[in-house]
Formats: sequence, structure tokens, C-alpha cells
Amino acid sequence: YAHLDHDAARALLRNIRKTDARNAILLITEGLFSMDADSPNLNKFQELAFEFDATLLVDVAHDLGATGPGGTGQMGIQGMLGKIDLVMGSFSKTFATNGGFMATNSEALIQYVKMFSTPHLFSNALSPIQTAIALRAARIIGGPKGENLRQQLLSVVNVLRDELNRQGMRCMGITSPIVPVLIGSEKEARICHRLSTERNIANMILEYPVVPLGATRFRLQVMASHTKEDATVAAQVISQIIKDARL
Repeated sequence: YAHLDHDAARALLRNIRKTDARNAILLITEGLFSMDADSPNLNKFQELAFEFDATLLVDVAHDLGATGPGGTGQMGIQGMLGKIDLVMGSFSKTFATNGGFMATNSEALIQYVKMFSTPHLFSNALSPIQTAIALRAARIIGGPKGENLRQQLLSVVNVLRDELNRQGMRCMGITSPIVPVLIGSEKEARICHRLSTERNIANMILEYPVVPLGATRFRLQVMASHTKEDATVAAQVISQIIKDARL
């Protein structure tokens, strides 16, 4: 369905249920989308799943741990913690290890995954050291240190976004550790990437087919270890790079 479009999802679900009243439907969204740095209305999507007897799956890879009260991401921000059918997340981002998890209140689904999920059973299951890292990270995320790191992170994000906007750049999405900066032209974006390397800025260009044609962008990823001074300098250099590429 169209990005974040609750009505489009409803139309699809309605059409499915017109001809199939029995089989399962998985309705999928993310807590924070990594290309546009925006979020769905989780309550609306969960209500939609209930209405059409579907299961809502929310991928929280990009927001869990780094945003929200106690690091609970958009689920916590939107008051939906513990209310989502099925939550999936990654340990390779905020948790600083590998692998991931699924969480649900359904005991049947827990047992099903245990029995039939090959990553859970075979060679790419989590190792003891990866599990220990994820557990330690979870304790940090949920404690005072995690709260301090999130506050520091978001303060740097705000400086970066404010300075980019002041320089006439377009920052997409909501305030989060992901800061997409729209460039537009694929040709200009590739020039921007070359200029970034020359000017000691490490960033990522996203272009088609990851994003629509003509909507290339920098995807800046901010860490708590960055400073406000880092953000100010980076914003000024990136803004000048984009202006130079357009010339």
C-alpha cells in the first residue's frame, strides 16, 4: 500500500476479505522509516488489523533504543507499547551487535517461531557473546545512561537539522537519529558524494531504486558521540557541497 497511507491499506484489506474470509493477513509497517525518517500512526494501523482480522507487524529496527521514553521508540511515543500484535527488531543498530528479535503476546506464535524459524535453530542463531552484548545494551538503553545518551543524541540532531534548514536545505521526516537531506537529481547526488569524500565528510547517498527517481538524498546518521560543533560544521560543509554540485 502507499507509504503511510492508512486508507490505501484499508482498501486492500477490504478487497482481500471480500473473497477470503478465512486465511491470515500480515499487515506490515515500520516504527521509523529509514529512507524518509517518518512514522505511521500505529494506533490506526493496529485498529485496521483488528477490523479485518489481520496481524500487524511493526519493524522497530531504526527507532527502538534510540528514541522514545526509556528507549521504547515510536511505540512508546505513541502510547502503543505492549499493544502491537507482532514486533520485529534488529540488534545491529542501537544494540551494537548482530541478529534480531521478534516479540508478541501470542504464545502460539512464539512456539511457531521456535519450531519453524531456521535462523533460530541453525547456523546463524545468536552466539552467546552476541546475546550478552544485546542484553547489556538493553540494560543501558532502559537506564539513566541510556536516557542521557538519547538526550545528547537528539540535541545534536536538532542542531544539525536547524543549521541545514538555515542553509536552505530540506531535511525530511521527523526528529530522529536519521536525517535525510534531499538533493533530487541523481547526477548532482553523485557529484555530492565525490565532493563529500574530498571534504572529509562520511555520508551515504540514496538513489533509485531505494528511493524514487529524482528524489536522491544524503542519509545522515547521528550518534550520541557526535557534538553540536560536529553537527554545525557538517551541516555547513554538506550545504556547500550541495550548492556546489548544483552549480
